[in-house]
Amino acid sequence: MIKDERFMEIAIKEAYKAKGRTLPNPAVGAVIVKDGKIIATGYHEKAGLPHAESIAIERAGEKAKGATLYVTLEPCNHHGKTPPCTEKIIKAGIKRVVVGIRDPNPVARGGVERLKNAGIDVKVGVCKKECFELIDDFIVNLKEKRPFISLKFGATLDGMIADKNGNSKWITSSESRKLVHLLRSYHNAVMVGIGTVLKDDPLLNVREIKTDVQPKAIIVDPKLKIPLHSKLVKERAKELLILTAQNSLSSSKARILKDFGITLIPVYSKNNKLNLKEALEVLKEEFGIYSIMCEGGSKLASNLLEKELIDKFYLFYASKFLGKGISMFSLEFNINSACEINIWEIQQIKTKNSLNTNVLLKAYRKNFIPIRS
Repeated sequence: MIKDERFMEIAIKEAYKAKGRTLPNPAVGAVIVKDGKIIATGYHEKAGLPHAESIAIERAGEKAKGATLYVTLEPCNHHGKTPPCTEKIIKAGIKRVVVGIRDPNPVARGGVERLKNAGIDVKVGVCKKECFELIDDFIVNLKEKRPFISLKFGATLDGMIADKNGNSKWITSSESRKLVHLLRSYHNAVMVGIGTVLKDDPLLNVREIKTDVQPKAIIVDPKLKIPLHSKLVKERAKELLILTAQNSLSSSKARILKDFGITLIPVYSKNNKLNLKEALEVLKEEFGIYSIMCEGGSKLASNLLEKELIDKFYLFYASKFLGKGISMFSLEFNINSACEINIWEIQQIKTKNSLNTNVLLKAYRKNFIPIRS
């Protein structure tokens, strides 16, 4: 079991190399092992390209015969843009397959049964928790028919994301902020409200780690208050999408923004309320955005929380108290109607300054689809 877990962890690392970029397909990694040694690895790079198992088998060649295949997701058993991986596994002569998690897509399921029927020893459920997290975005796309939404906040232990004057630099450590850039790379887009843009002038890109693809930037800005001299306009215009009101499109500011190459998307109703459902549908269907990381502010986060649209929480806590300040959410609940979440993992983040200990709390919304082995 220890060996199975060790090799599955390597397969998971392979899958994370393309996390977010495979959507609407799931991120999948594979490892082929023979006589206790890794002979090939592979991961799914992009929808339409070969699957992880297929790549690993091609790399292994004749050595795949009699080997064990570790794969994070059940091998597909249907003809899509690529042939069934099950047939390639059988043809390669692999004798044992270790699967992390069953495929939640009913169209693709059945790979485990097909392999067993071919006389292959199959084991399911190794590192299933980690393999589930790997495809959480895919599951939401599949089941909810909308983009996966995660919420990230850096906060004090009493839940403040800024002091009473709006200052937030820096609540969390540099190590936590570097991890945020990694999390951004797992998403198709990073979204904030206009208040965050006016206060922080962010770029909303990945800088602390190497990436081949930058996430899009999404701003919720009903009145087009975004300054023309902001970093997003000057440096990321063609990657910027602004959710705004219909009547803002006829303004001279809108024409200027469009000339820069910025995309304006009207998703506000007549009473100036953001239609989040429509906004998410447009972003997914028209712009191919399948996963979004929201980084504030509290008004936008509250709107998403109220509509039960936050699938995952990344809450970075610093070992500090502020007392009075700006809290994560502007909503009010009583004790009987308090919003509950499912805590997934609590991770201590090592920092150079031991006095500024940071903790990352990962959680899912209460009614999120449970793990299936």
